[in-house]
Amino acid sequence: MAHTYRANDYFPSEHIFNSGGFSHLDETDAVSPGALVYCQNLHYLQLALSKENVACILCPNSLKNEVLATDKTLIYSDDPRADFFHLYKQLAPAFDAADPSQPRIGSNCNIHPAAVISPSALLGENVEISANVVIESNVVIGDNVYIGSNAVVGAEGLITLRGADGVLMTVRHQGGVKVGNGCQILAGAVIAKALFQTPTTIGENCQIGIMANIGHGVVIGKNSVISGNTVVAGRTRVGEGVWMGTSCSVAQGLVIGDGAQLKMGSVVITSIAAGQVVSGNFAINHRSNMTAHLRKSK
Repeated sequence: MAHTYRANDYFPSEHIFNSGGFSHLDETDAVSPGALVYCQNLHYLQLALSKENVACILCPNSLKNEVLATDKTLIYSDDPRADFFHLYKQLAPAFDAADPSQPRIGSNCNIHPAAVISPSALLGENVEISANVVIESNVVIGDNVYIGSNAVVGAEGLITLRGADGVLMTVRHQGGVKVGNGCQILAGAVIAKALFQTPTTIGENCQIGIMANIGHGVVIGKNSVISGNTVVAGRTRVGEGVWMGTSCSVAQGLVIGDGAQLKMGSVVITSIAAGQVVSGNFAINHRSNMTAHLRKSK
């Protein structure tokens, strides 16, 4: 496979094992081949080595003796995460203006004059956009979608990365957002755009509640409800028909199975199996939680 970039062009050759190339930057579960990813420990290095679509791995110097043979390119670094995002910024594509010959807004849309919509966003048919909504670049909105006032679709997500002087690095997300048909995104909700190829995705017929916050790269299955003030952190995978009550907090990178229920105020730090009902801080089986609560109150 021909790669767009060579590792030797961006990293010192003495830091590279099995020199090769890559096509794009991505996460370990990259959906297309040729990805360069980073890892911080042995567990994630082993995971990256097992993924067919990963071509290059940025990893800590402390892991140099852990891998003696592989077809993948390994790049050793004092700070793989920082080097990865420096490269991310370096390779960020220039903004491509929308082609004016292509229809960007479908028929029968009702867009408030105070809404702000990027020329590179794509809206389907029968979309209603309320006052002060912001639709950023690389956003695709399906048919029959309602977006309430002050919502932001395609916001920059949170990446905390500091230089040696303590100054924050700004990382502009190059991915997008996809909102499925029939969704309702209520007032003040914020949906962050993805960093990589897989967009932050809201499946068909989902509801995103007032002031909810959906992190970068989150994928939410169809018919799910994310209630108001809930935070779903980046890269979490939410199944179909999931219900999250008001003010839940879901840690990054988790998997929430189909039909799971997260009761109001749940603080979720581990993946939740399909059909499981949880509550509490930290969230556990809801029935066990209620039994313990009733015993305490007696």
